[in-house]
Amino acid sequence: MADPRPELIINYSPQLDMRITFAEAVGYGGLARPDYRFEVNCCWRHPSGAFGYSADNLYFGLDGFERFSEELQGLQQGLRQQAALTDPGEMVVLRLERNGHTLLANFDVREYLPPSLAKLRVVLEVDYDLFVNKLKREVDRFLDELREIEPSP
Repeated sequence: MADPRPELIINYSPQLDMRITFAEAVGYGGLARPDYRFEVNCCWRHPSGAFGYSADNLYFGLDGFERFSEELQGLQQGLRQQAALTDPGEMVVLRLERNGHTLLANFDVREYLPPSLAKLRVVLEVDYDLFVNKLKREVDRFLDELREIEPSP
């Protein structure tokens, strides 16, 4: 049986289930930072059903997860008003924003479908402790697991 792949699961709200699962890391012999490919599956539930999004070919750099972790820490310390996890092309964005005493989770998904661009935007009011404190710990765990992976040549 194969080893389980690192996975970041964000399901801290009844309306949301988001999973980012490691698929592969491709190295370039030290000439450039490795590319990390992920599978992303999201389900947003609403009163009359659900919206879903799946992709098996999204790239996030480790630096994007590192920046997200730092921004979550800034939210914890009251030094920031938002934290965002985004792929380099900003096709999938998870942004947490403090709005007074409320924390909003903004999900933006864009997909190029010639000749146009499909977009999905979901905004949810979410629990601060789960979406900042718990998510920070989970992102750090996920990063630790990703750093242990040896990229393929």
